[in-house]
Amino acid sequence: MAESGADLLARKEFSKAIPLLKEDLDKYPSNPRIRLQYADALAGVGRNDEAIGEYEHTAKYYEDNGLTVQSIAVRKKAEKLREANRPATGPMQPMFEQPKVPPSPLFEVLSAEERAALIKEMDLEQHNEGDVIIAEGEPGSSMYVIAHGEVKVYTRGAGGKSGNVYLAKLGEGDFFGEVSVLTGKPRTATITASKPTELLRLDKEKLDNALAKYPGIRKVLDDFYQKRAKHTVEAMIESLKKRGS
Repeated sequence: MAESGADLLARKEFSKAIPLLKEDLDKYPSNPRIRLQYADALAGVGRNDEAIGEYEHTAKYYEDNGLTVQSIAVRKKAEKLREANRPATGPMQPMFEQPKVPPSPLFEVLSAEERAALIKEMDLEQHNEGDVIIAEGEPGSSMYVIAHGEVKVYTRGAGGKSGNVYLAKLGEGDFFGEVSVLTGKPRTATITASKPTELLRLDKEKLDNALAKYPGIRKVLDDFYQKRAKHTVEAMIESLKKRGS
Protein backbone atom coordinates (compact mmCIF):
# COMPACT_ATOMS: atom_id res chain seq x y z
CA MET A 1 0.00 0.00 0.00
CA ALA A 2 1.45 3.36 -1.06
CA GLU A 3 2.33 5.79 1.71
CA SER A 4 0.56 9.12 1.91
CA GLY A 5 2.19 12.52 2.03
CA ALA A 6 0.94 12.89 5.61
CA ASP A 7 2.67 9.64 6.62
CA LEU A 8 5.95 10.80 5.10
CA LEU A 9 5.61 14.20 6.75
CA ALA A 10 5.07 12.54 10.15
CA ARG A 11 8.40 10.75 9.65
CA LYS A 12 10.03 14.03 8.58
CA GLU A 13 10.72 12.72 5.09
CA PHE A 14 9.96 16.16 3.73
CA SER A 15 11.38 15.83 0.22
CA LYS A 16 9.32 12.72 -0.47
CA ALA A 17 6.22 14.23 1.11
CA ILE A 18 6.19 17.45 -0.93
CA PRO A 19 5.08 16.08 -4.35
CA LEU A 20 2.38 13.88 -2.79
CA LEU A 21 1.02 16.72 -0.66
CA LYS A 22 1.11 19.07 -3.64
CA GLU A 23 -0.90 16.54 -5.62
CA ASP A 24 -3.44 16.34 -2.77
CA LEU A 25 -3.57 20.13 -2.56
CA ASP A 26 -4.22 20.45 -6.30
CA LYS A 27 -7.18 18.10 -5.85
CA TYR A 28 -8.51 19.80 -2.73
CA PRO A 29 -7.29 23.42 -2.79
CA SER A 30 -9.78 24.56 -0.13
CA ASN A 31 -8.65 21.98 2.45
CA PRO A 32 -6.65 23.91 5.09
CA ARG A 33 -5.16 20.81 6.72
CA ILE A 34 -3.58 19.65 3.46
CA ARG A 35 -2.24 23.14 2.75
CA LEU A 36 -0.81 23.31 6.26
CA GLN A 37 0.89 19.93 5.81
CA TYR A 38 2.30 21.09 2.48
CA ALA A 39 3.65 24.25 4.14
CA ASP A 40 5.26 22.19 6.91
CA ALA A 41 7.00 20.01 4.32
CA LEU A 42 8.26 23.06 2.41
CA ALA A 43 9.61 24.51 5.64
CA GLY A 44 11.27 21.19 6.39
CA VAL A 45 13.47 21.46 3.29
CA GLY A 46 14.20 25.14 3.75
CA ARG A 47 11.85 26.52 1.08
CA ASN A 48 10.87 29.23 3.53
CA ASP A 49 9.39 31.84 1.21
CA GLU A 50 7.02 29.28 -0.32
CA ALA A 51 6.15 27.90 3.11
CA ILE A 52 5.37 31.38 4.44
CA GLY A 53 3.00 31.97 1.54
CA GLU A 54 1.15 28.72 2.23
CA TYR A 55 1.03 29.43 5.97
CA GLU A 56 -0.44 32.89 5.34
CA HIS A 57 -3.03 31.43 2.95
CA THR A 58 -4.04 28.87 5.59
CA ALA A 59 -4.10 31.43 8.39
CA LYS A 60 -6.34 33.70 6.33
CA TYR A 61 -8.76 30.80 5.75
CA TYR A 62 -8.93 30.08 9.48
CA GLU A 63 -9.31 33.77 10.28
CA ASP A 64 -12.12 34.24 7.76
CA ASN A 65 -13.93 31.27 9.26
CA GLY A 66 -13.70 32.49 12.84
CA LEU A 67 -11.03 29.97 13.90
CA THR A 68 -8.88 32.53 15.66
CA VAL A 69 -6.70 30.20 17.70
CA GLN A 70 -5.82 28.08 14.68
CA SER A 71 -5.05 31.21 12.70
CA ILE A 72 -2.71 32.50 15.40
CA ALA A 73 -0.87 29.17 15.58
CA VAL A 74 -0.27 29.09 11.82
CA ARG A 75 0.86 32.71 11.79
CA LYS A 76 3.32 31.86 14.55
CA LYS A 77 4.87 29.32 12.18
CA ALA A 78 5.15 31.94 9.45
CA GLU A 79 6.55 34.40 11.97
CA LYS A 80 9.28 31.95 12.98
CA LEU A 81 10.34 31.45 9.36
CA ARG A 82 10.33 35.20 8.74
CA GLU A 83 12.60 35.67 11.72
CA ALA A 84 15.09 33.19 10.25
CA ASN A 85 14.71 34.64 6.78
CA ARG A 86 14.26 38.33 7.53
CA PRO A 87 16.85 39.81 5.10
CA ALA A 88 14.98 38.23 2.20
CA THR A 89 11.44 38.96 3.36
CA GLY A 90 11.80 42.40 4.95
CA PRO A 91 10.03 43.69 8.09
CA MET A 92 7.58 41.39 9.83
CA GLN A 93 3.91 42.13 9.28
CA PRO A 94 1.43 42.42 12.15
CA MET A 95 -0.25 39.13 12.95
CA PHE A 96 -3.73 40.54 12.37
CA GLU A 97 -3.97 43.57 10.11
CA GLN A 98 -7.73 44.01 10.40
CA PRO A 99 -9.02 45.74 13.54
CA LYS A 100 -11.45 43.00 14.49
CA VAL A 101 -10.30 39.43 15.08
CA PRO A 102 -13.02 36.76 14.68
CA PRO A 103 -14.70 35.71 17.94
CA SER A 104 -12.86 33.27 20.22
CA PRO A 105 -13.63 32.37 23.86
CA LEU A 106 -10.28 33.58 25.16
CA PHE A 107 -9.64 36.57 22.94
CA GLU A 108 -13.05 38.14 22.33
CA VAL A 109 -13.21 39.72 25.81
CA LEU A 110 -9.97 41.66 25.28
CA SER A 111 -9.54 44.95 23.47
CA ALA A 112 -7.66 44.90 20.16
CA GLU A 113 -4.53 46.27 21.85
CA GLU A 114 -4.71 43.81 24.75
CA ARG A 115 -5.28 40.88 22.41
CA ALA A 116 -2.33 41.87 20.23
CA ALA A 117 -0.12 42.17 23.31
CA LEU A 118 -1.01 38.63 24.46
CA ILE A 119 -0.62 37.09 21.01
CA LYS A 120 2.82 38.65 20.64
CA GLU A 121 3.98 36.95 23.84
CA MET A 122 2.70 33.46 22.92
CA ASP A 123 4.92 30.62 21.71
CA LEU A 124 3.90 27.64 19.59
CA GLU A 125 4.52 24.26 21.25
CA GLN A 126 4.13 20.84 19.59
CA HIS A 127 3.45 17.50 21.29
CA ASN A 128 3.22 13.91 20.09
CA GLU A 129 0.50 11.51 21.18
CA GLY A 130 1.06 10.46 24.77
CA ASP A 131 3.25 13.39 25.75
CA VAL A 132 2.66 14.75 29.27
CA ILE A 133 2.07 18.49 28.92
CA ILE A 134 1.59 19.30 32.59
CA ALA A 135 1.75 17.05 35.67
CA GLU A 136 -0.42 17.24 38.77
CA GLY A 137 1.30 18.68 41.82
CA GLU A 138 4.08 20.40 39.91
CA PRO A 139 4.48 24.19 39.96
CA GLY A 140 2.98 25.84 36.92
CA SER A 141 4.06 28.99 35.15
CA SER A 142 2.33 28.67 31.76
CA MET A 143 -1.19 28.58 30.36
CA TYR A 144 -2.11 26.95 27.08
CA VAL A 145 -4.60 27.28 24.23
CA ILE A 146 -5.18 24.26 21.97
CA ALA A 147 -4.64 25.24 18.35
CA HIS A 148 -4.77 21.78 16.79
CA GLY A 149 -5.31 18.36 18.28
CA GLU A 150 -6.71 17.15 21.58
CA VAL A 151 -5.70 16.55 25.20
CA LYS A 152 -6.99 14.39 28.05
CA VAL A 153 -7.25 15.49 31.65
CA TYR A 154 -6.59 13.19 34.63
CA THR A 155 -6.39 13.63 38.39
CA ARG A 156 -5.29 11.36 41.22
CA GLY A 157 -7.92 9.15 42.77
CA ALA A 158 -10.05 10.78 45.45
CA GLY A 159 -9.76 9.74 49.08
CA GLY A 160 -6.23 8.43 48.68
CA LYS A 161 -7.15 5.90 46.01
CA SER A 162 -4.33 4.91 43.71
CA GLY A 163 -4.28 5.49 39.99
CA ASN A 164 -5.42 8.35 37.82
CA VAL A 165 -9.06 9.23 37.18
CA TYR A 166 -10.01 10.46 33.72
CA LEU A 167 -11.87 13.77 33.87
CA ALA A 168 -12.29 15.32 30.48
CA LYS A 169 -11.20 15.74 26.91
CA LEU A 170 -10.30 19.21 25.62
CA GLY A 171 -10.18 20.18 21.96
CA GLU A 172 -9.30 23.01 19.63
CA GLY A 173 -9.97 26.44 21.11
CA ASP A 174 -10.05 25.20 24.73
CA PHE A 175 -7.47 26.49 27.17
CA PHE A 176 -6.02 25.23 30.42
CA GLY A 177 -3.38 25.96 33.04
CA GLU A 178 -4.59 29.49 33.74
CA VAL A 179 -5.21 28.87 37.45
CA SER A 180 -1.54 28.20 38.22
CA VAL A 181 -0.57 31.31 36.29
CA LEU A 182 -3.15 33.51 38.02
CA THR A 183 -2.84 32.12 41.55
CA GLY A 184 0.60 30.49 41.80
CA LYS A 185 -1.00 27.21 42.95
CA PRO A 186 0.50 23.85 41.84
CA ARG A 187 -1.04 22.04 38.88
CA THR A 188 -4.31 20.39 39.88
CA ALA A 189 -4.37 17.81 37.08
CA THR A 190 -2.21 15.89 34.64
CA ILE A 191 -2.84 16.70 30.99
CA THR A 192 -1.55 14.57 28.12
CA ALA A 193 -1.78 14.83 24.34
CA SER A 194 -4.19 12.21 22.98
CA LYS A 195 -3.04 12.86 19.40
CA PRO A 196 -0.40 15.07 17.76
CA THR A 197 -1.21 18.47 19.24
CA GLU A 198 -0.15 22.09 18.77
CA LEU A 199 -0.52 24.53 21.65
CA LEU A 200 -0.13 28.25 22.05
CA ARG A 201 1.81 28.65 25.29
CA LEU A 202 1.78 31.83 27.37
CA ASP A 203 4.45 31.86 30.09
CA LYS A 204 3.83 33.88 33.26
CA GLU A 205 6.93 35.96 32.63
CA LYS A 206 5.64 36.89 29.19
CA LEU A 207 2.15 37.50 30.53
CA ASP A 208 3.75 39.91 33.01
CA ASN A 209 5.34 41.72 30.05
CA ALA A 210 1.89 42.26 28.57
CA LEU A 211 0.43 43.23 31.96
CA ALA A 212 3.13 45.88 32.40
CA LYS A 213 1.75 47.69 29.34
CA TYR A 214 -1.90 46.67 29.69
CA PRO A 215 -2.74 46.04 33.37
CA GLY A 216 -6.42 45.66 32.45
CA ILE A 217 -5.64 42.21 31.00
CA ARG A 218 -5.35 40.82 34.53
CA LYS A 219 -8.90 41.85 35.41
CA VAL A 220 -10.20 40.44 32.13
CA LEU A 221 -8.53 37.08 32.79
CA ASP A 222 -9.74 37.01 36.41
CA ASP A 223 -13.30 37.91 35.42
CA PHE A 224 -13.29 35.40 32.60
CA TYR A 225 -12.06 32.65 34.90
CA GLN A 226 -14.74 33.44 37.50
CA LYS A 227 -17.48 33.39 34.87
CA ARG A 228 -16.50 29.94 33.65
CA ALA A 229 -15.43 28.62 37.08
CA LYS A 230 -18.15 25.99 37.21
CA HIS A 231 -16.84 24.48 34.00
CA THR A 232 -13.11 24.45 34.77
CA VAL A 233 -10.95 21.40 35.36
CA GLU A 234 -10.62 22.55 38.97
CA ALA A 235 -14.39 22.46 39.43
CA MET A 236 -14.51 18.89 38.11
CA ILE A 237 -11.73 17.84 40.48
CA GLU A 238 -13.48 19.41 43.47
CA SER A 239 -16.70 17.60 42.61
CA LEU A 240 -14.84 14.31 42.26
CA LYS A 241 -13.14 14.74 45.66
CA LYS A 242 -16.47 15.49 47.34
CA ARG A 243 -17.94 12.29 45.90
CA GLY A 244 -14.94 10.29 47.06
CA SER A 245 -14.82 11.68 50.60
